[in-house]
Amino acid sequence: MTARMPLKLISLALASLLLSSGCQSLIPQAQGLVTLTWPAQSYQRQDQIEVQWKEHSFSFLLYQEQQGSNLDMVALSLTGQQLFKLSFNGHKLQVEQRIDAMKLLPFDYVVRDILYATYPDFAKMQSAQVSLQQQNDMQVVLIQNQPVLKIKTLDDSIELNNVQVPYQMVISPVSNTLENDEGMHGS
Repeated sequence: MTARMPLKLISLALASLLLSSGCQSLIPQAQGLVTLTWPAQSYQRQDQIEVQWKEHSFSFLLYQEQQGSNLDMVALSLTGQQLFKLSFNGHKLQVEQRIDAMKLLPFDYVVRDILYATYPDFAKMQSAQVSLQQQNDMQVVLIQNQPVLKIKTLDDSIELNNVQVPYQMVISPVSNTLENDEGMHGS
């Protein structure tokens, strides 16, 4: 005696299961994220990020801080609501918190791309399968000789175009207001 579940119920159950498990298993893991070497260092950066992915648009403030070997990233909405928090140790990305609207965002790709664009010498920490190519005013990240990311550095922002997922991102640096500004005392 087998009970047949209506297709709609099965679809709802599957969708619920996928949402509760993070949905990111449907998106292949981003190559070029795991590093061969990951320096323990002190590093801070603040940016305003604008992401266009499918029909979704996200704008948020991103704070990156590394003390030792863990790099933490915290994203806040422009009104101050925490959107997500994650950490990366050079080998594994751990999403610690995220709001429901961010569940479908491919964090592996977003973090990888942010690191290629902003983290000092991130491309040099990769295996031989990763290479950089200059094309006019754009840097192209190739993984296994396939272009995966285009980075264009402008005076006041960095434009990213992920050709795998695909999505676009604009990174605009924000002054670090959490530290004392040494320049204010001198002139």
